Amino acid sequence: MKYNEKTARNEQQEEGISYADARKVVESMNLIDGFLFDSSIENEEDAQIVVGTILSTVFNREFKYVHVTSQKQFQAIDTKYHGIRLDAYVTEDEEGNVSATVYDVEMENRKADKRSLPKRIRYYNSLIDSRYLESGSSYETLPDFVSITILSYDPFDAGDLYYETTTVLSTHPGIEYKDGVTHIYLYCHGKLNDFLSDTHGKRLMEVLKYIVSGEVPGSFSPEVHSLETVVSKIKRRPEVTKRYMQQWDRERILIQETRKEVTEEVTKKVTKEVTEEVTKEAALEVIRFGREDGVSDEKIRKRLETRFNLATDVIDELFQQADNKE
Repeated sequence: MKYNEKTARNEQQEEGISYADARKVVESMNLIDGFLFDSSIENEEDAQIVVGTILSTVFNREFKYVHVTSQKQFQAIDTKYHGIRLDAYVTEDEEGNVSATVYDVEMENRKADKRSLPKRIRYYNSLIDSRYLESGSSYETLPDFVSITILSYDPFDAGDLYYETTTVLSTHPGIEYKDGVTHIYLYCHGKLNDFLSDTHGKRLMEVLKYIVSGEVPGSFSPEVHSLETVVSKIKRRPEVTKRYMQQWDRERILIQETRKEVTEEVTKKVTKEVTEEVTKEAALEVIRFGREDGVSDEKIRKRLETRFNLATDVIDELFQQADNKE
């Protein structure tokens, strides 16, 4: 049974978390959990194995050169929050021409983010483009961009394992629109798509099942074996557990301070004289704490309507702001 991190979190909010409890949480994690995925790519050799295995399994071919760098500097403790983002720079020689592609691999384990997911990926895409295009450079220098989002829930409710989006010329679908952008969504519990071969599909399903559940297939899988070797090693490292304790404590203090400030602010200002700005800030905290406690976005919306008498368009804007802050 997976250690109940939320229960441990509630019990330890005042005094922190013990090493033993932190160790149990780390041991219960799978790669779909942000903290473990983060830890798996800190070491260059481990990152080569984890990212290389994911890429080669998704695309059914070997990736010879993979360089991984973490993009986020702070990872939320709650394993339902966003996994750390990473870029895997893959440079290959294709017919004598060196081409570079940026791959963004992301773990998504929070269903509350489902509605905003496409726009969030769009936002990440724009950030990466702005990073790689220097002032005065030709747009031709922009590398191709492929985002791979691995999810514990179905992002489009079609029940499939593999979803892929590219930019198309909607008025002329027969004409290619080559902006170099591809988004791939992999639903870990989805059914195999018809266009995937039996061999490729089986490998992909085994890897995704391992990522979301830690399940090792009965028959030997070299891809899962490679991932399991790294994950098992990481879970045994005392420094990983200690870092989890440190981040837990850091986030606990931030939450306590924020709640205290919000309580004082709401007590003083959420009255007849409260300004629209203060109302919005308080509402944003309601969204944040509600999500932290596992409350659905629908219920949070009803709370905002009842407590602050906010219009639907204002609530939509607040949720967008909350998504951007996360």
